[in-house]
Amino acid sequence: MPNTDKLLKQNNAVFKRYTGIHKATFYEMLEAMQQHETQKTKSGRPRVLSLGEQEQILLALTYWREYRTLYHISMDFGIHESSASRIIRKVEYVLINSGKFELPRKLPSRVDDDINWSVVIVDATETPIERPKKTKETTIAARRNNTP
Repeated sequence: MPNTDKLLKQNNAVFKRYTGIHKATFYEMLEAMQQHETQKTKSGRPRVLSLGEQEQILLALTYWREYRTLYHISMDFGIHESSASRIIRKVEYVLINSGKFELPRKLPSRVDDDINWSVVIVDATETPIERPKKTKETTIAARRNNTP
């Protein structure tokens, strides 16, 4: 698990290099997460995860920044990969609903004149692969009584 305290003590350039955001943005995200936690009603099972709000935000930032698999991220943070997925979805939900951050889920459905779209065309046509033909000389006939 990344050492959160050590990371927060680093200067802004090192912090941004690791997470992709400035420390000020991180603290705004942390404030939004803490505000969400205080507004929550405490019903249901108590949380068993040992990750605090800072670690949850860092987990989501790691996923967004590095595009690593949930398995590898969950191994680093010491949780199950389904828990990592839930944490990422929760952080996205909280940050989007806070109104302070814009995390688009989808591309705009209609094209406006003020959007400058770039198009990349990829040729992904299939091409046949030449494979050697099977002949009597290349195949070996196996006896039935030798097979287990």
